[in-house]
Amino acid sequence: MADYDYRALGLKAGLECHQQLDTGKLFCRCQSALREEKPDFTIRRYLRAVASELGEYDAAALEAQRKGLAYIYEGYNDTTCLIEADEEPPKNIEPEALNTILKIALMVGAKVPDALQVMRKTVIDGSNTSGFQRTMLCALGGKIKLENKAVDVQTIVLEEDAARPMQKGEKEITYRLDRLGIPLIELATAPQLESPEEVKECALAIGNIFRLTGKAKRGLGTIRQDLNVSIARGARVEIKGVQELGKIDEYVKREIQRQMKLLELREEMKRRNIFEEDFWGGNAKLAELTEIFSRTESKIIANALQKGLAVVGVKLGKMRGLLGFELQPDRRFATEIANYLNARIGVRGLIHSDELPNYGISNDEVEKIRLVLDIGKDDAFAFVCCNKEIADDAINVILGRCRQAFNGIPEETRNALEDGNTEYSRPLPGAARMYPETDLQAIRIDGKMLNALKKGLPLTAEQRLALYTKKGLGRQLAEKMVLDNYAQFYESLLGKGIDATSAAALLLEGIVQLRRNGIDTAKITEEMIGGALLALKGKKITKELLLDLLAEWSKEPGKSLDGIISGMRVEKLAEGGIEGAIKEILGSNGKLIEEKKENSFSALMGEAMQKLKGKASGAEISAILKRELQKVLKREVSEP
Repeated sequence: MADYDYRALGLKAGLECHQQLDTGKLFCRCQSALREEKPDFTIRRYLRAVASELGEYDAAALEAQRKGLAYIYEGYNDTTCLIEADEEPPKNIEPEALNTILKIALMVGAKVPDALQVMRKTVIDGSNTSGFQRTMLCALGGKIKLENKAVDVQTIVLEEDAARPMQKGEKEITYRLDRLGIPLIELATAPQLESPEEVKECALAIGNIFRLTGKAKRGLGTIRQDLNVSIARGARVEIKGVQELGKIDEYVKREIQRQMKLLELREEMKRRNIFEEDFWGGNAKLAELTEIFSRTESKIIANALQKGLAVVGVKLGKMRGLLGFELQPDRRFATEIANYLNARIGVRGLIHSDELPNYGISNDEVEKIRLVLDIGKDDAFAFVCCNKEIADDAINVILGRCRQAFNGIPEETRNALEDGNTEYSRPLPGAARMYPETDLQAIRIDGKMLNALKKGLPLTAEQRLALYTKKGLGRQLAEKMVLDNYAQFYESLLGKGIDATSAAALLLEGIVQLRRNGIDTAKITEEMIGGALLALKGKKITKELLLDLLAEWSKEPGKSLDGIISGMRVEKLAEGGIEGAIKEILGSNGKLIEEKKENSFSALMGEAMQKLKGKASGAEISAILKRELQKVLKREVSEP
């Protein structure tokens, strides 16, 4: 990949960072949990674009409607409701989600309006059952501090996440309603990032701010980035759905390469005296080519003909070699045209002259096409297999993308692919798709509310690290705890005098271990964790029983701590009792001690822990065992 001087190119990039919140859903009281088991019901719908209050239609919405797709929605009786199915008005906004986004606004120094109004944003790609997404502007302005600069925040928005795509077919798309309505923060920066590395640094900084609240969901798909990228001679392109923070700089690099290559393509077209007018239907020769392939050995085309599809092609004058012009690694200009065909009218499989003969298409068939389309030595051609009813649309998409190439870089929205490349998704949306939500009143925000939130703002990462290490927590655990969702709870435990290391080990590792052991950790509340740690501090239980206690409590969350401890029959032993038990173990292992001497300690310790589990701490057992073992060994030496 070419190494560009990005500042010299005038790179301007902005970020839209989306983070799911670990609260209930935004406009209903369903839980925010993704499900994998078979759904209980399905709903089938078609969606259509509607005009805004100004009587205008959004271009992206109209393009989605033209596809004529059906949408299937899957739901569950216990975790999805009529609101998600768009059969009931929304409830008031989830308060914890609202408080979280207002805290984020205060953390970055943004200004919160006096009133917050939920809006409807037209989205008819099927991802919302209603045909719109509910979204609310919560703050304006603020700064994201990077190492060498501060980046302006433009907007901070709270919105509902979309339904989860499960399966895509030619005529329908299946979505699952479990994700629809999960609260989603969108923080958008100004286009002030000037290098791929700076974009990555900013994304990481924003992600850390989200995590400091302790309400950021974790896991793949819970945080997504949209990138707005342009260069001085280019146009704004939005790249949607970047999930891996580590790849953000790569997406920016490849998009800049694509834009630079499109500018090279434009210059080459001009050098060849190609004009925009050459790609209008009246000036471009097109023809049906179905008969040429009546006896074809190409499986791709033969299968299409068996389905009743037609083969239609178009001459692209003076374009020889340009359809294969590389824009990104493994993606050529013809790939761009193919993406447009698929996204706009659902036609797959563009075939062009720069890659023929190929796909089982013979030289004889290629020559017949050249003859029918009057192809000269400098010309190219392209064809597709599609229904006759949309043949004209397919040809117009091909010609339209070539016209765009003559003009350089089109403004558009593109989807992020896993390999770091992107593909066309839809035109950039416009302002015509936003209008007020009529089922919800505006939310009033006053100074008293904001002042109360300011008092509860989380510590910064630096402040947390200093506090945790001061309390005796090791550096490794401290760095993990800083951005953990339990961080603020952990700080409250430290304030109660609970041992820093015991609390951190339980929160960072112990809860995960319980989950892996099949325990439903969702039933283990912070109150239960705090109670268990206080029991440990008060020596009601030993450290070895801490996880067992929480596991048992999760099965009966309504029971008291003392009731759980009593039910576990925890019996604390005084030192004399521990000593007696250890002497019994030593007495029954005389042969082992005689053979291995001091090396018998590990085996003896294992037996002692098993016998005394929950009745004494490991440290107590170890100290007494060492002492009593030394007495036995000394007696052996002194005896004749």
